[in-house]
Amino acid sequence: MEVLLARENGFCFGVKKAVELTEAAAETGRSVYNLGQVVHNPKISERLGALGVKVIKDPAEAKEGIVVIRAHGVPPEMRAKIEAQGLECIDATCSLVLRAQRFTKQLADEGYKVIILGTPEHPEVVGLLGFAPAATVVETKEEWEKLPRMKKAGVVSQSTQPPWAFKDLVSHVSEISQETKVFNTVCPVTVKRQHAASELAEQVNTIIVVGGKNSANTRELVNLAKMQGRNAYHIENADELQSEWVRGEARVGLIGGCSTPMDTLLEVKERAEKLAA
Repeated sequence: MEVLLARENGFCFGVKKAVELTEAAAETGRSVYNLGQVVHNPKISERLGALGVKVIKDPAEAKEGIVVIRAHGVPPEMRAKIEAQGLECIDATCSLVLRAQRFTKQLADEGYKVIILGTPEHPEVVGLLGFAPAATVVETKEEWEKLPRMKKAGVVSQSTQPPWAFKDLVSHVSEISQETKVFNTVCPVTVKRQHAASELAEQVNTIIVVGGKNSANTRELVNLAKMQGRNAYHIENADELQSEWVRGEARVGLIGGCSTPMDTLLEVKERAEKLAA
């Protein structure tokens, strides 16, 4: 059996930066804390944990040392809490998320009713809401079709949302508002990964998607494969791979989320080949 790797794999630049900043902080020998999972990948969390990095939910849990802000960003009041405690803060927020935060604040400051495409409880969206507390978060067509008519509407997106959903939301909002201002904050790296998943689906019947179960961009890769009528299985590591998924297949596809390390993908590839033998 042949295992086809998608043309886009490995860490995106935002994840790479967040992991490297956390590792560098750990090398100082001081107490280091990640404010939430720095990226949504269990293997990376284990790796950082082995370096002594602790995951906390609130800066109050850190008495001293360094707090690293996760790649997904945080609300401004969370930054203020870190500074108020006298802790050193390292900002590992992805540059594209920082851009979305700036645009969200700009829309709110200019008096637009802010509409955010995203998952309400996702940490990136929680961070965006900190810059526009009166914003409305929608994730599905059913939700945005319930939006009331507006005079001024501004639209942004969680970076990992599918581009087609953002396009549909913008089209709808432009019909129900007198004035619409749009900032396309969908991550181009995520879009490339989604295109790679679609290309892979054209070549195989089964796709193995590797990444954290709480990773939004990884789940979207699974959804895309299923939308194209393919068998898609979401796993976090090679041990979860089941022989019935690959046995009898001439070829299967393999792709990882933006926070999935290449060594994890290669472990899955090796196990898939053994199970199919």
